[in-house]
Amino acid sequence: MKVSTRGRYGLRLLVDLAEHASDLPVALSQVAGRQDLSEKYLQQVALLLTRGGYLVSVKGAGGGYLLSRKPEQMLIYDIFDLLEGNIAFAEIPQKEETAIQRCIRIHFFEKLDEKVRNTFEGVTLADVTKAEWFTYMI
Repeated sequence: MKVSTRGRYGLRLLVDLAEHASDLPVALSQVAGRQDLSEKYLQQVALLLTRGGYLVSVKGAGGGYLLSRKPEQMLIYDIFDLLEGNIAFAEIPQKEETAIQRCIRIHFFEKLDEKVRNTFEGVTLADVTKAEWFTYMI
C-alpha cells in the first residue's frame, strides 16, 4: 500500500497545525509556505478534513483553520482511513468466493489488516508531533 498525496498532505497539514497551535486560525497559505505544498491541493484536503471532523474552518478576515480537537484525540489510523478511503487490504467476501480466495482473504489479508490496525490505531497526532525524530524535521 502506498499513501497517496492526499494522505501525505493531510497528515502534514494536521501536524503543522498541531505544531503551530494557538487559538487563532491559521491560513492555508501559511501552511503551504512552511511545508512547500500546493495551496490549491491543500484546500481540497482541508475540505475533506473539515467534513471529517478534524478541522474547523473560520471564514472572513483573519480566517483559516483550527484543529477541531486536541491532537491527543486524533488517531492516525482514522485520519488515513478518511483521506485514503477504506485502507483495508481484505476485500469484502464475494458471493461465489473460491476456497483459495477465502483462504487468502482470511489467512493473509485479514491478518494484514489486523496488524496495520493494531500498529496505528493507538497512535495519535500528538504522538507523531512528539516523536524524537520529528524535532529534527521541523
